[in-house]
Amino acid sequence: MDNYTANGTIAAVTAAPGDTALALFASLLTRGRLYWFDLAIGGTPQDFMMQWLVRRFTAVGTYTAVVPRPDDPAAPAAQITGGQQFTAEPTYTTTEFEKFLHLRAPWQWNARPGGELVIPATGVATGVGFTPIQATYALAAAVIAKWTE
Repeated sequence: MDNYTANGTIAAVTAAPGDTALALFASLLTRGRLYWFDLAIGGTPQDFMMQWLVRRFTAVGTYTAVVPRPDDPAAPAAQITGGQQFTAEPTYTTTEFEKFLHLRAPWQWNARPGGELVIPATGVATGVGFTPIQATYALAAAVIAKWTE
């Protein structure tokens, strides 16, 4: 199995869930195992909280493509692809994580072995998305995600 990384950003976080910073799209050819992600906030640090949702979806919406990069330069191209800067959001179904973060503190999630989030081999209509929510401070947000396939 090879490891891959994708980055996604959003220029201004909004008050309601609806602006996905990064989505990873499933592939018919492989199952992905999301084992690490980092959630960060840009702009001037202030004393606010931001809510992050990590959710599964069943339709991808409209987006700008993100090309994952292999952590090993000799690895093949990733089968799981990604998107950011959505103009039409994915259709979300299930929330896997909901986390409130202070704007001054980025946060990382590391799965224990066997505890990874699985991206099933069902095709690009499904996957996992990362959505930040903040009502009082329009700021930038970024996600870095790592998985094996």
